[in-house]
Amino acid sequence: MICTNTSSSSSTYCFEEGSVLRTNTIVILFLTFFISSFAEGKTIEADYSVEFGIVGQVGKVHAVLKSDEKHYLIDANVSSLGIAKAVTNNLKERHISKGDVVNGKLVTHMYQMIKSYGEYTSTTIYRVDHKKKRVTRQYKKWKYDKLVTDRKAKLDYYGKDDMMTLFLNLHRHINDKQNPKKFHFIAVGADRKNGRVDVRIPSQNALKKIKELVGEGEAGDWFTTVIMHRKLYQSKKGELDVRIGQEGLVEKAVLKDLIFFGDVRIIMQ
Repeated sequence: MICTNTSSSSSTYCFEEGSVLRTNTIVILFLTFFISSFAEGKTIEADYSVEFGIVGQVGKVHAVLKSDEKHYLIDANVSSLGIAKAVTNNLKERHISKGDVVNGKLVTHMYQMIKSYGEYTSTTIYRVDHKKKRVTRQYKKWKYDKLVTDRKAKLDYYGKDDMMTLFLNLHRHINDKQNPKKFHFIAVGADRKNGRVDVRIPSQNALKKIKELVGEGEAGDWFTTVIMHRKLYQSKKGELDVRIGQEGLVEKAVLKDLIFFGDVRIIMQ
């Protein structure tokens, strides 16, 4: 547990060590929604802020998508702010996804996460071999400039999506966005055992509760619940409510019902 005081008040806030780090990972999930169409020579940018209960803003994200008719590149940078910056040793993350555009969908070939905090830097690289239907994961960690960890393994699952492309492709994966239904997907870099991600189109009763958290939105917006099957804070399954605009942009997302701190909110700027 790490505690710190704000400079503007006498209040003290405490975080579980690594918890803000997991917040930044959640943000990347939402960046994956940020556009729903791809055109030749297209470059699209999006910015998000991350707010954590009573603490306020703890991070910011800037993401860029570049694509043409055959290939794409997504590059997202995450920075911690304020209290979060202090308790995470100036945590920074970069997430990169590269691959092909096939029938309008993004098909990942490589997904990389780069993380730096204090004297440490680490990188996790997922490589997808679509011919052999195989995914490998390589993890490296440095302390200052000295390599201290280097591990490589073949994973027990295969998928064409990664954590970022899955939601960019969601509008094509899900045709009916209004009627209640459950969908199961595999995303490289998601659940460590099987890459499972569940997406649920809510019933009318559930929709009312989601709108209370993420707002009514505008005509054409749609709503969904994403389940990561990972323990994020006190949310055992990592369940997130999301409002998506007409263009495929996430307008607001909430990781709800967290003990002590309240909701984690990801808001498009």
